[in-house]
Amino acid sequence: MVMSLDGAVVDQEGKSAGLGTDADKRVFIAVRRDSDVILVGAGTARAEGYRPTSVPIALVTNSLNFTSTMPLFADATEDSPRTLIFTHARAAAKAPKWLDTIATLIPCGATQVELPLVLDELHHRGLDRIHCEGGPALLTSLLTESLLDELLLTVTPVLLGGGSTMITTALGKIQGEYTQVRTDEGTVLMRFAPNYRA
Repeated sequence: MVMSLDGAVVDQEGKSAGLGTDADKRVFIAVRRDSDVILVGAGTARAEGYRPTSVPIALVTNSLNFTSTMPLFADATEDSPRTLIFTHARAAAKAPKWLDTIATLIPCGATQVELPLVLDELHHRGLDRIHCEGGPALLTSLLTESLLDELLLTVTPVLLGGGSTMITTALGKIQGEYTQVRTDEGTVLMRFAPNYRA
């Protein structure tokens, strides 16, 4: 996740990409390259204009609010990894037919997405190195359910005021430790390992 010095995770245009620095982009590219799958909330994928990558993208959604013109679907080629869509059984039963032709729908839960089932399914498919790119709602849910192993956080030297924050609801206190803290061109890059039992 990337955020401004005052905690905003999107810029004035509602996108996180505008907060990134060259240092953050280098880390972002390296982490994506070393991942088996990119896990992302549907709202973030829509807002950021996600496109197919060499790594499969796994969307998490309770609504299936997609159009076939979304770049993730419209720009897919025969060589693109098939997009995985994790939703709940009720939504999957009402999915539009076009979605089945370009993505794999995977129900995980009866009436809402159950994240432990999502992670189990990814591991079952051999996708063990899971890189979650947010957004804030998905990140908050993963932390709430003690499912996030490591948080990669970039703080850029920008003040925005207002806006969305990284955590969307009260979590209680999650302690942990920094496993890495470094600076690069004014950007602070951190790795944080939560300890849910502390």
